[in-house]
Amino acid sequence: MKLTATVTVKGDSERLPEYRGYVNRLLDEEQDGVSYAELHTAAQLEYRLKLRRGIPFPPFVMTSQAFPELTVEVEWSDADEGRGGRAVIQNGALREQAAQTHAPSGLRLQDVRAGSDGGLRIAVCCARWREAWHGYVIAADQHAYFRISGAAGLCEIRASDGVDAEWAERWTVESGEAQYAELDPREPIEESELRELDTIAQEFSREWVWFDESPAEETAIERQRFAAYGYPVRPANLRSEVLRKVLRPEDAGLALGSFGEDTRWIPELLQRCWLRPAD
Repeated sequence: MKLTATVTVKGDSERLPEYRGYVNRLLDEEQDGVSYAELHTAAQLEYRLKLRRGIPFPPFVMTSQAFPELTVEVEWSDADEGRGGRAVIQNGALREQAAQTHAPSGLRLQDVRAGSDGGLRIAVCCARWREAWHGYVIAADQHAYFRISGAAGLCEIRASDGVDAEWAERWTVESGEAQYAELDPREPIEESELRELDTIAQEFSREWVWFDESPAEETAIERQRFAAYGYPVRPANLRSEVLRKVLRPEDAGLALGSFGEDTRWIPELLQRCWLRPAD
């Protein structure tokens, strides 16, 4: 399964169950190469699809013709080739379409850590791009884009304030010692760099994180599960399935990482610098 896609259907909530029935029958008739999971809420339908080839527009387009008041949004990516795209379908027609190229997801490194109570300690996702490490870092009450230029022991970290399009902070690391500076004035993030950072952040958040500020109807299932498991809800939270089935016990908490021996310094440096209050 080399292709993945997320299809979201929005609009008149009373029409969504009928749309789901139509499109599910068409998806089930696909002969080969499609598997899907349904992550629906009362406010929208959401399908996660894995495919061997092509994006299954036809079932959603055909069904859309019968439900012109609903909007269908498709986001897809090819992990092997580092390609992706987005499309909007309404009334059986392709209203918007865009393609993009990004770093193959197989090259993205992740490190996720949670406390024993399910609280998000820190999560890092990054990729090598334009001779630097670009990525997204998030804790329970803060998040940022980051760029690391250089190597372990001798590098520079730049971080945004939230997901603003500006670099707000800088750490200069030499011989393991980090010097902090708040950037004044702040420095705009170049447009192509910002697109890369946003892609990493969006894809990571979609799979791993839910936010307390999100609409209640979109997070109802997560809130119910957190209550059942006894987890407190914080501004940013790991998804319940991640906590229960993906992360493994480590350091009196839960963790999972894909950084190797030669890159382990990246999440360790971010944890030491970015999480620590500036002097």
